[in-house]
Amino acid sequence: MDIKKILFKTSEIDVEKALPDAVVFCNKDGKILWVNDKAAELFETSKMHLLTSNISDFIENPINLISNSLISGDSVITKLLTKEVYFDMTTKEIAEGFVLDFRDAVSQQPVKTEKTIEEVKTINRDKNNFLIKLANDFKSPLQSIVGFSQAMTDGLGGEMSEQQDKYIKIIKKNSSDLMYFINKLIELSQTEVDLKTPEYKKFDVLNTINSQIRYNEQLYKSKNIRSNVILDENMKSVIVSDEEIFKTIFQNVLEVVIRAIDMGEMNIQISQPDAELISSKGLPNIDYVMISISTNALLLSESDLESMFDPYKIIDTTNRKNLLRAMTLACVKNLVQSLKGIVWVESQILKNTSFNLIIPSNNN
Repeated sequence: MDIKKILFKTSEIDVEKALPDAVVFCNKDGKILWVNDKAAELFETSKMHLLTSNISDFIENPINLISNSLISGDSVITKLLTKEVYFDMTTKEIAEGFVLDFRDAVSQQPVKTEKTIEEVKTINRDKNNFLIKLANDFKSPLQSIVGFSQAMTDGLGGEMSEQQDKYIKIIKKNSSDLMYFINKLIELSQTEVDLKTPEYKKFDVLNTINSQIRYNEQLYKSKNIRSNVILDENMKSVIVSDEEIFKTIFQNVLEVVIRAIDMGEMNIQISQPDAELISSKGLPNIDYVMISISTNALLLSESDLESMFDPYKIIDTTNRKNLLRAMTLACVKNLVQSLKGIVWVESQILKNTSFNLIIPSNNN
């Protein structure tokens, strides 16, 4: 591929002016096809290594940032994955892919940088609001497909052949899965635009957890999953927080675990985190409650943990099998942060995987 011919054949890109900056040409999937010497310096690696890599291996959320840059027609702030270094990235789209131009953000005027960051936030917020407003347009057709396919399965549309019954069940399953996906996408969008302000009231966290477990009882029993709830000794179960937000958080984590395993034990522990753990997580020294949901039936790799709360990173690496899980946990992370808490996942080889969240137990 003669990259210079591709670049020069469009009048939108002044290659000569761009060349003093770090320039990367990648295809629509993010695979790097050409770089200049400055790009190798910026990413602190060889040009040969870059040409065997994906742009997502070097910067955070490239697909999302490329989209934002194209929409705004301006540069966006991007960060290296390996260190706290920021750059202005300008994007031009051509038929074969994207030309990305990187320039050191430190050398730019602070006002411009702050304006760019705010513009990106505004674009993301507007896109999420747009998606939320269209929620019914997505859901209504799917609800009709699910409903009518269920009615046909129940025989309300008349007798069907064995083959027709098989096809209708496939339609119902796929449309139900898509409905679940859309619901999670809308839920994530809502948490990203901060539509709900926490309402702090007293509630019994143990009762709330047991209530959510009963709500999911049919699902986890059908998969031979046993659940145990443990309240640590001397731990008070009454806390001051937003019960509805907590329910959503716990329900989402519960769904992630239940959907990922087919059998085994699921242990839910309610405890008070010690001062050392609170300090290690960078939280202020106040009272907290810690909820840990663990199972030995789910083992995660290091690469799984890296993208656990970041669905955009999964899209960037074209690894979509865990996209729904990451969307759900990104929603959990946003909601936990709204309660001024923290959430993380630990996985030990041949032992268990634990989803942990810490939130203040009083509205201090």
